[in-house]
Amino acid sequence: MARITDPEKLENIKIAVMELLVEHGYGGMSIVSVSAKAGVSPGYLYKYYSSKEELVQELVETEMDSIIENLKFNISTSSSVFEAAYKTVYNLFMYANSHPINAKFTAAVFMDIKVPSKEKAENYKILVELAKQIIDLGIKTKEINPRAIPMEIVAIPFTIPFRYISVYLEVDRNKKFTLEEAKRVAEICVKGFI
Repeated sequence: MARITDPEKLENIKIAVMELLVEHGYGGMSIVSVSAKAGVSPGYLYKYYSSKEELVQELVETEMDSIIENLKFNISTSSSVFEAAYKTVYNLFMYANSHPINAKFTAAVFMDIKVPSKEKAENYKILVELAKQIIDLGIKTKEINPRAIPMEIVAIPFTIPFRYISVYLEVDRNKKFTLEEAKRVAEICVKGFI
């Protein structure tokens, strides 16, 4: 008979993975370091996850799915690129306010291309398709240069807000992002499309 899963231990494991990935990058973490930080034995960890890759993938997929769904909604409900960018940046900032380690983890995942994910290629394809929608909207509203390509649209709005979050939370762990900052960062992103 399998032992009952301890939700607190599993949550500690997830937090340990996020913190270690943020602090040391994907290559700098191991099952042993995760188990030590989470306060569990490596055997307990292996009971639920067969490898470091599997452990990280679960968290990456959860974060990516949330971002993609949020972005889809923001694009479909916006009448301008700025509006979509602002909603997206605002949501990221509010998420960082309430879940700073999750936001730093997500930023680290976007910045560290070595982080494995079975669905990463598929997620990037989805982001490219969403970027095409943003380009179409931006051409209509004259917010985007018609020569813009989807990869530019993917790179700019993810690099700038995530780097902003990462740097600020490194300098001030108690930082609370504001509406005004979200507007300013969204403006910077949209200006990058011109």
